[in-house]
Amino acid sequence: MCGISWQKKKFLTAISIDAQEDYQVLAANIQEARKARGYSQREMADRCLMSFATYQSIEKASLTVSFGAILAVLDMLELTADLRHVAAPQNDSVGRQLRAAKRMRK
Repeated sequence: MCGISWQKKKFLTAISIDAQEDYQVLAANIQEARKARGYSQREMADRCLMSFATYQSIEKASLTVSFGAILAVLDMLELTADLRHVAAPQNDSVGRQLRAAKRMRK
């Protein structure tokens, strides 16, 4: 795993298969967006001020890549607008149910 100790990254074992699959879809979408713009992986790495290896790891959906690196790529591709909807309270059905149950107990 490229020198990263799983002992130091225990949180990776808590990531569900569904979440990993969602990240793989994101990585594929990033790759498609890059290709649609006519950029090579190396050009994207350069434009995002990151190493080529880091950029490749993003397209491979490596779980050890920082969110900041992913955000830099999404920003370069001008694809950050939908991030404001991720984990938004109006999209959190479980959170809404828990808040409603809490209000009913009062």
